[in-house]
Amino acid sequence: MERDEHLGEDQFESYSIGNLEERDAVRLEEHVLICETCQDRLADSDSWVRSIRRAALKWIQSPKSVWVDWSLPRLVPVLAALILIVAAAVALRFSRQGDVAPIAVALEATRGPAMAARVPALRPLMLEPGLEGLPPLDRYHLEIVDRLGKEVWRADYAPVPGGTSGVSMPGLSPGTYFVRLYDASRTLLREFAVEARDSH
Repeated sequence: MERDEHLGEDQFESYSIGNLEERDAVRLEEHVLICETCQDRLADSDSWVRSIRRAALKWIQSPKSVWVDWSLPRLVPVLAALILIVAAAVALRFSRQGDVAPIAVALEATRGPAMAARVPALRPLMLEPGLEGLPPLDRYHLEIVDRLGKEVWRADYAPVPGGTSGVSMPGLSPGTYFVRLYDASRTLLREFAVEARDSH
């Protein structure tokens, strides 16, 4: 992990609930020691996890949570509370993406870090892989992996003959990624580099 590379929300959430692998947790802790932005983001994530745990514990310990007479009128407030908690979690997770139009990203097969396509982190993308020099196929397979080779997204890609086409995907957490293009037999045809950067 580069010293100036910010971390993704999923890493903070996993760390705050204790589900981050030890190797990744050590990297996160080292980065947070020198990055004030990520210190604030980790504090927010920890606070959110603590508040959810407190709310769940309070509900479990409440006399109203005793399993008696679960008639429909008694279930309504409980279901409403659960729906609000789930909605708040979903809104927090995707608040940065919302209904923002995806950014078109033309991918070119080049080498070297300077040749990576740069995109804003956490913004939806419309990937348009370069197919020049490849055999024309009805369908390709796209896969995105992080710097460690861990898959983060995959989809099929069907180019439109004679026109521009792309495949939509959710935004990426800050970092460097590789978009791999395969044929139907899973033969690697091309690889593209993408760097997702924080906007601030």
